[in-house]
Amino acid sequence: MFGSLENFTQGLATRVGVKPGNFVGVCLALLSSLSLMLNGAIGKLLAPELHPFLIIFFRSAIITLILFPWFTRNGYDRIRPTRHWEQFLNGLVFTLAIVGWFWALPRTPLDMVAAIGFTSQLYAIIGAMLFLGEKPRLWRWIALFVGLFGAVIIVRPGFIELTPGIMVLLATAILFSTNRLVIKVIATKDNPETSVVWMAFWATVLTTPLAVLYWKIPDFMQIFLLVSIALLTIVTHYSLAWALKLGDIGAIEPTIFMRLVWGVILGYFLFQDIPDFFTIFGGLIVFGSIIYIARRERQEDN
Repeated sequence: MFGSLENFTQGLATRVGVKPGNFVGVCLALLSSLSLMLNGAIGKLLAPELHPFLIIFFRSAIITLILFPWFTRNGYDRIRPTRHWEQFLNGLVFTLAIVGWFWALPRTPLDMVAAIGFTSQLYAIIGAMLFLGEKPRLWRWIALFVGLFGAVIIVRPGFIELTPGIMVLLATAILFSTNRLVIKVIATKDNPETSVVWMAFWATVLTTPLAVLYWKIPDFMQIFLLVSIALLTIVTHYSLAWALKLGDIGAIEPTIFMRLVWGVILGYFLFQDIPDFFTIFGGLIVFGSIIYIARRERQEDN
């Protein structure tokens, strides 16, 4: 079956005129961006019925129950962390970020959720320069300021109300960027599967006391949606990981913008959210600065 699929994708990529690896990588990256925004859409649907603490608890517990047996079927060493406290710290930061993200979902249009989410990559670049010793080149700072200007256009302080949802999303963008930096440090010692499993595990543990306060047994449809969120999270992570493995980064990067496109489409059809011009325009500026920095970085490395 996989041989036939490989032949099909190679033939299709040849007709399109791109490298097979890039073709498959872009398709997987598009799937990753779609699954991420579907995750957000389902979170918005569940929010009126289940507290965010409950959503995160069930989501994380389901992911742990799926991945822990899968990764440990040949022994625990595959996910044994070098330092448990580093995985705990990473899990704590991730839990704060994901709880904030799900809390903000019902309070913010999906297109703005996606646009503000772009800024986390800018914060991660700033953090890498401040804390990981990456060189603070002038062009990088200029691109970062342009990207942050795009973020200002998205939130437009003084022109639109900075709602609690928007402010929490801005905070979660910083937390997600911190999560990336911690993972980057941990990745020098532990494999990616280790971080994925322990993030889910610690999110389950940390949200358990909070989930008890708002405990409610989900009905059949809610269970279906919670399982869908867990599976979409796994698809989001691994489809992007394989996309980066199979394709060139230059081909994969532009697909990040599809998060905003999917957010606009899903927000309009599911929640009747009318796309905001300034959100789209600001998102384009942030996206452009991210692409410029990534391409310039590769030129510097070559």
